[in-house]
Amino acid sequence: MDTQEVTVESLVSGEQFRLLQPQKERLLLSLLKQQVIRSIETSQYMKHFYEAYGSRPENIQHTADITPLPVTMFKNFKLQTCPDEEVVRILKSSGTTTGVPSMIPIDKTTAMRQTRALVSILKSYLGTSRRPFLVMDTASINDPDAGTITARGAAVRGIANFARKTVYVMDDVGGELVPNLDRLRNFVEEYKGQEILAFGFTYIIWTRFLSALKEAKMKLDLPNIKILHSGGWKKLTAQAVTKDAFNRDVAEAFGTDPSNVIDFYGMVEQLGVLFLDCPAGNKHAPDFADVIIRDFYTMDEAPNGTPGLIEVLSTLATSYPSQAVLTEDVGEIRGVDDCPCGRKGKYFVFRARAERAEIRGCGDTFAESRRE
Repeated sequence: MDTQEVTVESLVSGEQFRLLQPQKERLLLSLLKQQVIRSIETSQYMKHFYEAYGSRPENIQHTADITPLPVTMFKNFKLQTCPDEEVVRILKSSGTTTGVPSMIPIDKTTAMRQTRALVSILKSYLGTSRRPFLVMDTASINDPDAGTITARGAAVRGIANFARKTVYVMDDVGGELVPNLDRLRNFVEEYKGQEILAFGFTYIIWTRFLSALKEAKMKLDLPNIKILHSGGWKKLTAQAVTKDAFNRDVAEAFGTDPSNVIDFYGMVEQLGVLFLDCPAGNKHAPDFADVIIRDFYTMDEAPNGTPGLIEVLSTLATSYPSQAVLTEDVGEIRGVDDCPCGRKGKYFVFRARAERAEIRGCGDTFAESRRE
C-alpha cells in the first residue's frame, strides 16, 4: 500500500491486523503528521502545546516523535479542531478518578469513522453475523436524543452494530443498578442454544450482576455466548479480583467457557479504537491506530517487555486531537508481528492504572494559551 494513496477511510474499511509493523508505521506517520498540522492550524491550545514542547511537524520522523497529549487535558480545556457548528455530539467520560469528565467534541466525519472502525475491529473477533445482544446495563445509557453520550453508551452503540435485537437487563432502582431477573429469564428462554453477544462494564458485572445472580441462586445456560467487558479494573484489583478469577466466575454464571469472556481496553478520548484480548491473551492495535509504551520518567519509548504508560495513536478524529494521547494506564508491549493468533502489528497487555500524578506542566501550557 503506497503512502501517497492511503487514506483513513481505506485503512478503516479494510480487513484489520494485516499490516506488518514497518509498513504500518510508514502509513500512520503520514496521516498522523497531517493531524498534527491540522491541530496547530485550528486550535490555539494545540499550537501553544506543540510550540512549548518544541514539536515541529517537519521534525517528526517516527510516530514516537509526536509529543503525546496527556489525557487529563481533555478534562480542563476545550480541545476542538473543527468549527462549533460542525459538532454533532459530545462524548463524556465517567470522571471517576477526578470527578471531572472529559468532554470530546464529535463531528460527522469523526462519528462515521469511529462507527466503521468499531465494526472493522469487532468483525475480526466476532465474525459478521447478527445475534441477540444482552446489555448488562440500563437503557438510559443509550438515549438517542441525548446531546452527550457516556463511555458506556458509546460502547453499547458500537457493539449494537452486531445485534439483531438488544435487551437491557438492568434497571435503575433508587439510583442503584439492579438486574431484572424476570427479563433475564425470558431472554435465556427465548435465545437458549443460539449464538449470543453480551456486554457490560467489568465493575458492574462483578458487583451488581454476578452478585444478584448468586443471591438468587440463578445460573444461566448460554454456552454459545460471547461476553465483552471493559472498565473498572482498578476497583476490582483493590478487591483482589484477578482477571482469571473474573473470567472463571462470569463463565460459570453464564454456563459457558472462560475463553468466551473477552476483556477489551478503550477510552472515550479514543472512541473507535478498541483493543480486545485475542486467544493468546494479548491486545492488538488495528491498522488505523497504534500504541506506544512510554517510560515513566523519561517519556521515551520503552523497550518491549518493559512496563510504562500507554499512549494511543489514532487517525480517526477530525474534530479533536486524537493523533497521540497519553493515558494514565500502565501496559507493556509483548511483541510485534508474531502473536500466535496470527494478527500482525504490536500486541500488548494492560497492567494497571498508574498512581495518579498531576501533569502540571501541560496544564500550565494550556492555561497560558487560554490567557492569550
